[in-house]
Formats: sequence, C-alpha cells, structure tokens
Amino acid sequence: MALDVQRIVDTQLASAEPDPSPELVQSINAGNTKLLDVVRALGTFLVSETDAVRARGLEYLSNVVASVDRAQFNRPAAATLRAFFLSKLDDGGALPHALKALGVLVKLTSFGDDEAEEVYRALVENVNMRAYPQTVRYQVYLLFDALLAGHKHAFKSMGPEFISSYCKMVDGEKDPRNLMLLFQLDAVILRDFNVAPQIEEMFDVTFCYFPITFRPPPNDPYRISADDLKVALRGVLAATPAFAPVALPLFLEKFQTSSGQTMKDLLQTIAACFPVYGAEAVGERGEEFWDLIKTEILYSSDKSVEIAALGALESLMRTLYPTMDDKPVGLGQTIVTQCVEGLQDPGKNSFPGWAKCIAAMLRGSPSAGAFAISQTFPPLFKLFDQPKVAGHRAPILHAISSVLLAARSVYAVSGAIRRETDERSLEPYREALLDVLREGLQTIDLKIPAIKGSVALAEIPGFWSRLEVEKVVRGMDELLINDKDEEVRSAVLSGLRTIVGVHAEVVQSLTLPILFHALPDAGPAPDDSDLRETYRSVLRSLTELCTMPALFETLTIRITTKLDLLSSSEPSSTTFGPSKRECDVAYAWDLLHTLETVINKKIEEKHADIARHYNQVVPRLCSLAIKAAYADGDQETLFRDRRLLVVVGSITETLFWELSPEKQSPAFQAAYAAFEGGDLGAVMLNPKEAPVSKGSIIASGADAPRVEQQNLVAIYSALVRGLKSETPVAWPEPTSATHFWSRKLAWIYTTAVDDWQRGMMASLVAAFINKRRSEVDTLWLTQELSNVWREEVLGDKHGKRAAAILSYFTAVKALSLLRDELAYTMMEDPLAALALTDESEVVGLVAPAFGILAEGKKGRGAHLTAKLLWAQRLWNFLLPKLVAGEQGAEANTRRSYLTAFASLLPLVPSSLLLTDLPTILPLLLRALSLPSPAQRTNVITTLGSILETANSSTATDQLLHAQAESILEGVLHSIARREGEESSGKLRISALTTLGVFPSSIRYETLHGSKSRVIKDLAVALDDPLRAVRREAVDTRDKWYQYGK
Repeated sequence: MALDVQRIVDTQLASAEPDPSPELVQSINAGNTKLLDVVRALGTFLVSETDAVRARGLEYLSNVVASVDRAQFNRPAAATLRAFFLSKLDDGGALPHALKALGVLVKLTSFGDDEAEEVYRALVENVNMRAYPQTVRYQVYLLFDALLAGHKHAFKSMGPEFISSYCKMVDGEKDPRNLMLLFQLDAVILRDFNVAPQIEEMFDVTFCYFPITFRPPPNDPYRISADDLKVALRGVLAATPAFAPVALPLFLEKFQTSSGQTMKDLLQTIAACFPVYGAEAVGERGEEFWDLIKTEILYSSDKSVEIAALGALESLMRTLYPTMDDKPVGLGQTIVTQCVEGLQDPGKNSFPGWAKCIAAMLRGSPSAGAFAISQTFPPLFKLFDQPKVAGHRAPILHAISSVLLAARSVYAVSGAIRRETDERSLEPYREALLDVLREGLQTIDLKIPAIKGSVALAEIPGFWSRLEVEKVVRGMDELLINDKDEEVRSAVLSGLRTIVGVHAEVVQSLTLPILFHALPDAGPAPDDSDLRETYRSVLRSLTELCTMPALFETLTIRITTKLDLLSSSEPSSTTFGPSKRECDVAYAWDLLHTLETVINKKIEEKHADIARHYNQVVPRLCSLAIKAAYADGDQETLFRDRRLLVVVGSITETLFWELSPEKQSPAFQAAYAAFEGGDLGAVMLNPKEAPVSKGSIIASGADAPRVEQQNLVAIYSALVRGLKSETPVAWPEPTSATHFWSRKLAWIYTTAVDDWQRGMMASLVAAFINKRRSEVDTLWLTQELSNVWREEVLGDKHGKRAAAILSYFTAVKALSLLRDELAYTMMEDPLAALALTDESEVVGLVAPAFGILAEGKKGRGAHLTAKLLWAQRLWNFLLPKLVAGEQGAEANTRRSYLTAFASLLPLVPSSLLLTDLPTILPLLLRALSLPSPAQRTNVITTLGSILETANSSTATDQLLHAQAESILEGVLHSIARREGEESSGKLRISALTTLGVFPSSIRYETLHGSKSRVIKDLAVALDDPLRAVRREAVDTRDKWYQYGK
C-alpha cells in the first residue's frame, strides 16, 4: 500500500514537527517513495509568500535530505534538489536549511567538478557573509571544506578568480570556532594552489590575526583555547615559502612590540616558518633575527620565552645549514664567534645562555653544531683546568654538560636520524671529556653536572667503549655508597637507571656487587643506627635499579642468599639477646620488602619477565619458612617470625597471580600436596632438604601440628588468594571443592590458635568461595553457613564465637562481591541478631563485624573477583534495614544498629550517600557518641567527605548548614584524648582533617560564633604526643584563622 506522503507532510508541518517521520524515511530508503514526491507534497510551503511558512517547509525538506540513504539520490533528483537549494541561498531565513541540504548533496558520488564550481559560485554571488551570525557562517565554511576536499582540481582551474573570491568571503571573520576551520582551509590552499601571484591577498586574510591575543570567554561550549588558535594559525603562516618576502619583515617588526606570551608565540612561529621559507630568504635577514633571538636567550626572565628562543635559533641553524656539506659560513661563524667571547667569563649571568646557544646549534645543524663545539670546547677545557676563580668550575661544567645533553637528544633518542659516528662532533674530545667528567664526579659542587654529562655520553650509541663507561660508573658508584647529599644520590640513581637501559651489563657487574657488599650479613646491633641507615639506603638504591630483567635476577639471588645466611645463623645469646633477634628480623623484613617493592614495580611497568621468576623466588622463600617451622627444639628461628611470613605470603601471592592458568595448575597441585598432604618438598627449592612431616599443616584434633607449622597457613592462604578462577584444579579423591572449603571454614573456629591464624585462613576462605563459587553446591553452602550461625555463633558450640562470626562474615563478603543472592539471604540472621536483648555478647561481636563487609577488595582481597556495583547493591540492601531497626529499637539495643551502621560506612563513597543524606545524617550524628575509636573514625571520615563532595542542590546545602553546629560539636569532641574515653591517633587525625573542611564548606555566618572556641580547643591537639596529629592540628588551625577573612 502506497504511503500517503501529502498527509504525512501536512500533519507534521501543521504540528510544527521539523523532522520527517521514521515511516517516511523508511519508505524512501526502501524505494517506495521518491524524494521528488516529498518536494511536490511540500509545494505550497516552499513557494509560500510568508517567510515563516516557507522556512518551515525548507527546513523539513532539508531534514529529509539529511535523513535518507545516499543511494536514493539518483542524478536527476540530485540535480533538481541542488538547483532548488541553490535558488534559496539569497533567502535569508532559508539559508541555514539550504546549506544543510547542500552539505549532503556535495558528498554524493554523482556530484562532480562542474557541480562543485556551480555551488561555489552561487555561494560567492548570493551569500553576504557579514549579514549572517556565526553559526550560519560556520555552515558556509563547512561547505567550502567539503567542496575543497573532493574537488580541488575544479578550483585550481578557476585560477586567480578562486583565490580572490575566497579572500573576500572570509575577510573579517572573528569567531574562534570559525577561525579554527578557516585556518585549516587556508593551509590547504596555500600548500596546494599557486598563490604566488596573489600572495598579498592571502597575506591580508591570514597575517591580520597574528599574533593571537584571544582570551576564551567563560563557559565556552567549544572549549577553544588561545593555544589552539595559535597552533592553527602557525600552520597557515608556515604553509608556503611565498609568504617569506612579506612575512619576514613583519616578524622583525613584531619583535619591537612583543613580550611575555606574545613573544613566545612569535618565536615559536618563526621557528615553524624558517625551514619552509628557505635558506635564501631567511639568510638575507638572518643577522637581524639572530640579534633579536639572542636577546631573549640571554636576558629573558620568562623561562618559556627562553625555551622558545632556543627553538627559534635551532630552526634558524637547521634552515641555513641542514647537512654536513653546508659549511657554517657567514651567520654561523658570527654566532660562534660571539659565543666564544661570551664563554670567556664564567662569572657573568649570560654565561649559561651562551652555552645554551651552542647546544641549540648542535640540535639544529650537524655542520654548525660540530663547528661550534670545535671552537668552544677547547677554551672551556682550559678554563676548567686553570680557572681564574675556583667557583667558576661549576658553571663551566654545567655549560659542557648542557651541550652533551643536547648531543644526547640528537644522537640517542628513539628513531634518531643523526649519528655521532657519522658527524664526529664529539670524537676529538673523547679523552678530555672523560677526564673532566671523572674529576667532576669527585669534586663538591660539580657532581650533579658531571653525572648528567656522563650519563648523556653513555647513552650516545658507539661513542664510549665499555671500558670508558665502566670508569664513569665506578665514579658514580662511589657517590652512591659514600655521598651523604640526597640530591647527589638521587641524581646518581637516576643516571644509573638510564645507563642500565644501554649498558645493563656494566651496572650488573660493577654497581650491584658494590651495593650487595655494603649489606651486612646480620642485622645491625640495636645501638648501631648508622649501619642500619646505611643498609636501608643501599636497599633503596637496589629498589630503584633492579627492575631490569638481568638486574632483577641478580637481586633475587643475592637477597635470598642473604636471607638464607641470616636464617642459618643461630640467634645470638650474648648481651643483646632477644633485641639482637629483633634486629635480625627487622633486617630480614627490609630485605623481603625490597624484593616485594621491585616485583610490584615490574608489574606496574608491565615487564614480561615477571612470571618466570616464580620458580626462582617462591621455592627459595618457602624453603626458608618450612625449615624454620619444622626446626627441632623451641629455639625461635628467624623465619618463624610471623611478620616475615606475612611478607613471604604477599610476594608469593603476587608472583603466583602473574602465572597463566596453565602454569598455576601444577603449582597449586604442588602446594596442595605440601600443605595438605605433608609433601613439603613439592614447594621447596631442594626437595631433598624437606623436613619430615606428619601430615597437613591445618590438621585438627590430635593430628594438629605445632603452632609454628600451622603458621605456614600464611603461605598457603597466599597461594589460594592468587589462584585464578579459570585455573583448573584436580581434587584428589575424596576431596572436592565443597569439602576443601568446608574444612577451611571450620578450621577458623575449631583449630586456629589466635586471631592471626584466623585472619589468614579467613582470607583463604573468602578467596576460594569468591573464585570457585560455581564449584560449590548452593544448597550445601546455605546449610553450612546456617549451621555456623546457629551452632557456633548463637550456640557457641566450640567456645569460639568471635572466630565463627569472622568465618561467617568473610564468606558473606566473598559472595556479596559476586552479587550472589545467597549473600543477602545470609545477612538476615546477623540483622536479626542486632535486636537481641538477652545476648549482649552476640550483639557486641556481630555489630562491628559488619565492617568485614566494607573491606571489599582491600588488604588481602586484592585479587578477589568483584562485579560492577556490588557495593551499591549491598549498601542499598542493608541501609534500609539498619535505619528501620535503629528507629524501632529500644534504648538498650539502639547502639548495636549504630555500631553496625558505622562499621559499614567505608563500603561506598560519600558521593553516593548524598541522596540518602536526610535519612543517614541523624544516624551519623548519633554514631559520633559510639565508644569505639574505629567506628567514630569511620563516621567522622564520612562526614568530612560529605562536606567536601556535597553537590549544589539547595536541599543538601540547607540540611548541612542546619546541622553544621551539631556536626562540628561531634567532630570537635574527638580531636583530643579525653579521660575515660578510648581514642587513637587515626581518630584524632581524621577529626582534625574533617574540622579543616568546615571553613571551605560551611558559610561563615553559620559558624562564626564557634570560631574562637574551635581555635581554643585546637591548642590541646597542638600538644598531642603524635607528630602526625600535631602537624594536622597546625594545618587545621591555619584554616580556621582564615575563616571569614
């Protein structure tokens, strides 16, 4: 059935609907309706004498043309529509719609060069650009852009007529958005057209904008900056050498009136234009430009202007002397002569500037750079060896190093075209440079420039031999070990990191042995703080250097060797006794932490070699821990210390996670055999050294091993935490995933001896159920958790109620991360327990356990699987129930709901709390009276975040200001220790931080009466025993002093 086009058109236009109906568009695209049918239906509208009606009809037709597939425009239809819309170009109100339609038509395949010329001429003849607003002019420029992109040949054939008409059309444009488009068109015309005969016309419509002084208006929807316009115009001015005769005098003239950012723009522009304008044109005015550029290099107080001036000099040299065959005669010799004179007195302020000129010449031209170095280095070396004033050696070495850094930027960057081995600009001074730099490495005030220069030369391919690199690395090593200046040490480390990239074997063979030799074989004595600081400084250096594969392998071997030596020596029974053992533990911890830090750095930098180090690192560390756990006697061997086991576990988890599922599978099977089956050799470096085991480290009852052996759960837990969900695990009969998890859950409240062991196993339980949820039967899991709650939490069957609560909430947290429905079902019992009036112990343990849910992926949960918006869903489930429970509770049970609420607060960011603020703010205020410092910290941190992130809604603003006094009172109460109240440094810091937010969030008139009291109360915090608290108190007091001023 044919579509009634007339009815559709009349209906839509009668309802002032400018867009065609989907029904009409589909009919045209299907070929059932022709475009000309729409034109006929619009007939009365298109020829109406009423401007508004005619414009409405034209807009509708334009939208139809823009909406239908281009395949529907056959040649006759396209010609008819083109002619029609061209006839409307002089119809002011219809012009935007005509331009929109023409923008579609010019992109049709049937649109040729003749049609392009026809459209262009019609635009030029019928559109008075000054009579239309910015948006319409922009449409015209877009149409120009489309025509030029597809039909450049047609406009070239128009000859001078095109350039002249184009210049008239665009003349006087001032809108930034339009100019961005025009500058693109200008650049195309200047590059691709013969503009030489009419260069002055193009000059008039382009250089009139130079320099750009535009300042973007506030809230500019197009976000066009002054720099955007400058860069775009620069591309125009540097588009053709034909501009040179008229542009270069203008540039020289602009130097007299430019300063600051205008001068920077001028210098960057001439730097872009010089190479395009060519050596002949630029050379004629070269000395004039040099005199002006030189002034900015030597005397500008604006660093950015100086950098731009150096770039201009570099461009000038590149233009005049682009190759080694272009001898630096004339201006090049003049500049070098002036530089030589300027470098004769290192005491002058201009001395560094002259050195920068030499560096710029080297960057710009191979021939000019080599000549400049040949004329300046010999006198600089002489001045360095025989300075008139001893203090002159530092600026001299800085000058030499700045040139060497320029050489590095030319010869050593990735993709460098120029090579020092070809140009040999530095080769004649190889020995002299080595002598100067080595002397600088040994002299106070010269070390940092010597380091920079040495590293720059070491990076240049083929310049220094390995022997020469070794000489400067030895000098840097000496500084690294013995120099106390942190700035020097930092420069050395930065330099050695760079050298590692090109000469890793040198650093590996020289630096690392020295650093490792500086490490003691045992922890320094308690009173030997100097040695302790020395070895920690060495470890910091190793952390910075050893991320490269070759160096990291050396690090792992040497650190594990040190640890092996430490653990094999019996604890000292001399004067120091236990304190000496503590020193050894601290030293071992520092060694392990160094290894862990480097591993994490390598992962951040996405090093591909990290996974292969699992088999080198983890078995060594496991061997140390297992030997210590199974050692005979009651002697406290080193790796029985839980602090070390925690770091070993962290390293193990990190490296295990980096393995592919295919490699994880056998590694986990080995761990299972070791920790569950007693085959300890399966995870040790040398299985023959494995101690005899009676079975699982987590066996219960009479088979339970010693506590030291149970502590190995730290490593076992780490492996399960690092196990990926896609890693295949073959469970030995009769074990299954369900059985595995069940035993671990029960171990927490039946066998674990203390909270440390329970925490380790709880993280294992969470990781396993989180990643292996599909392998555990839902019905069984529900029954298991219900039994734990009923028998262990409420019934206290094994007398380990707190441990059972930890087990329960840990499992629920793991499920909630998956947004598993079972998590919400299992939370009903804890919510109900909050209302118990005769079970104070249960309530007292359950309420703070809600904080376990808020941990999410923090701490040991980093590798847990978390679905999107899991926290919001859990919060939205629990919050209404906690609010309702607290509101309906009796006075003696209300606190349990507040405790649960406060414990749960870290679950979601404060921005999500704003929507519920009227509901939760009363709870937050009441929770400020809770006795627990941890929960009050959560509340105060949340209040501070709410104050910082509160949006501009009137309701939120009014609510916060209405309650500002109450919030302030509650926060102020926690800034200091009070008799009879629990406090913590974290609580006091949080309170002070939140107190410091008030002046920027709450209007002064609301709290002006409290200002003096707050400042007075802060005096107590200024005397706090903790330095971090005192520091925060000082910052907060400053903010309150300024409040209202």
